[in-house]
Amino acid sequence: MKTMRLQGRIHARAILGAATAVVMMLFLSISEVAAKAPEWVEKRPKSDAYYNGIGIQSKSADIDYRQAARDLALNDLASEITVNISGETIRNVAEKAGLIEEDYRSLVRSTTQAELTDYKLVDTWENKEAYFVYFQLSKALYRAQQQAKIEAAVDLALDLFSKSVEHENQGQIEKAILYAIQALYPIEKYLAEPLEVEFQGQSIYLFNEIYASLQRLLSGIEFRCNAQEISATFGRGVSRPVGVQVNYISRSGSAVPVANLPVEFAFTRGSGDLIGLVRSDRTGSAETVVSKITASDSRQVLRARLNLSAFLHADASPIVEKIVNRLPLNDCTQIFQVRGLTAYVKSREVHFGQPLQVLKLEPALKNILTQKGFTCLDRPGSADLLIDLQAESRRGAEMYGMYSSFVELTISVVDARTGEEIYKNILHDIKGLDLNYDKAGLKAFENGAEQVQTELVPKLMQFIQK
Repeated sequence: MKTMRLQGRIHARAILGAATAVVMMLFLSISEVAAKAPEWVEKRPKSDAYYNGIGIQSKSADIDYRQAARDLALNDLASEITVNISGETIRNVAEKAGLIEEDYRSLVRSTTQAELTDYKLVDTWENKEAYFVYFQLSKALYRAQQQAKIEAAVDLALDLFSKSVEHENQGQIEKAILYAIQALYPIEKYLAEPLEVEFQGQSIYLFNEIYASLQRLLSGIEFRCNAQEISATFGRGVSRPVGVQVNYISRSGSAVPVANLPVEFAFTRGSGDLIGLVRSDRTGSAETVVSKITASDSRQVLRARLNLSAFLHADASPIVEKIVNRLPLNDCTQIFQVRGLTAYVKSREVHFGQPLQVLKLEPALKNILTQKGFTCLDRPGSADLLIDLQAESRRGAEMYGMYSSFVELTISVVDARTGEEIYKNILHDIKGLDLNYDKAGLKAFENGAEQVQTELVPKLMQFIQK
């Protein structure tokens, strides 16, 4: 009996062991199936009916790897869509925008990705190292949606361009430019498309036609400066407005004043405080006021030209902005002959209670002022600036056979026109060391002269230039 029970237990254990083995084999089989990557992970799928996008993101990165993989898949989807864009079209637009082809293609890809809709999630898969996402988008659906968007954009752009042409024919050049630039906005996302349309009985490529129209309009704008040269003084304002005449040379060759045109004034050599942007009046005249010349160059150049940025929307895309701002512009330059300020220097230099026989500070001050473009006068009557320099030395102490002396220096600058003190500075305890007090005092004056050149006058120049 015991033998039968023992045999039964052995038999039961054998059956249990066999069953366990079967379960383990089944589990291992399932694990192997689960671990095996799907075909789209191993080999990129190709389809005549769908665009495909696959994103792979490492799990080791400290980010939301699922979302990152989705973003990469959409970027891949956009890349597959844009890869078929004509290289010639890419080069055409990139050249006009001043971009290298790959940068422009990247912008097109980003725009395409941002507008993707109706794509489908086909599958996801992951292992210990990475997460994979697979999207598809129907080519037929995308083309239909894209065609509808392009047609709507072209209709709007063509309407705006038609208004630009109408205004040009009526001699309203500012409005013609405005509408031509506005015509770029509806199609800015589709500049890589041919955009071939019918206009006034002819077949045209819309972007090329708008661009050529803008070139023609801008090349016809003529700027004429109202003066040959203008005399000015460093640190002073220009006594009269600086103006230009803006005309448009029509196709017939006649010059027509252009009203309401944004004219930009800017120094291309030298510098000054001025009204930088003005609008031309109905006679085509545009004037700015230079309130101060802030550079000491004897010859300075002020340029006047059209400010195309004034026509752009605040949220203009980088592509449109670059295209517009790279368009060639006519201009005119106004020359300024700038004289330096005149100065009268009065110096009182006292060494231990006695006036110095050979001045130390005044020559140094006049020398650096002359280098900065000033003219130093012997009399105060016609000077622009009256400069008063006061310096006095005092004894210091003796240590180990070396004597120290100190100079206190004060400079005051007065505007002779107004009588107002415009600059004042004090340098305390300028030190000199030598073998006796007298020599140490003279050394302190020499050190003071150096500080006049390296510290006081540069600060005075900064003040005048403000």
